[in-house]
Amino acid sequence: MSCFARRAPSFKCLLAFLVLVAVLQGCSQQKSGKEAVDQYFKSNPDAKRANVAKFAGTVTIDGQPPEKGGDYRLFILLNDPQNLQKLPTRFTEVNEDGSFGFMTYLAGDGVPVGKYVVEFVQLHLPRQRQRQGGGVARNYVGPDKLNNLYNDPEKNKDNPEFMVDVADPGRTDYQFNLSVAGKDPIKTPGKFAATLVPGQ
Repeated sequence: MSCFARRAPSFKCLLAFLVLVAVLQGCSQQKSGKEAVDQYFKSNPDAKRANVAKFAGTVTIDGQPPEKGGDYRLFILLNDPQNLQKLPTRFTEVNEDGSFGFMTYLAGDGVPVGKYVVEFVQLHLPRQRQRQGGGVARNYVGPDKLNNLYNDPEKNKDNPEFMVDVADPGRTDYQFNLSVAGKDPIKTPGKFAATLVPGQ
């Protein structure tokens, strides 16, 4: 899923509400997901609703979809070019066939309109690690199978291919072909390079 990390309390409440709605919808189809989201914002007038547009498409690596099976997963991340973060708040996993689609409120609805730097990183889920205080750490970690070639927003923002301006109604035909074979690996990731992605 694409929504994570630093969010206003109202957005956290919305996420919790949507989870509850999803559970209840398993038992009853009286309200659609859209109706539930509309009702949330109607009931919480102080919550700011973002204007979202579709952002979906395909990613290939050397002309092929990500390898099937195995421990590695390919992620696409969207960073704010004016406020770069090591782990941007919007990211999603790329499917085995190379397709991806972001969501904010409902599946496939996209991301808030605006400009983004696109990043890619291919990480693996290590064997279960115990967190301090109990629980299991489920973060995807490096080394990046893309050799740190596409996970640095400072570098990517200089490449027009990785700068997107998402406007209403959005697009579902984005295509990113990442070339890895024959390129020298970047041994030391940049300051804002994505080297970890939280698991589900």
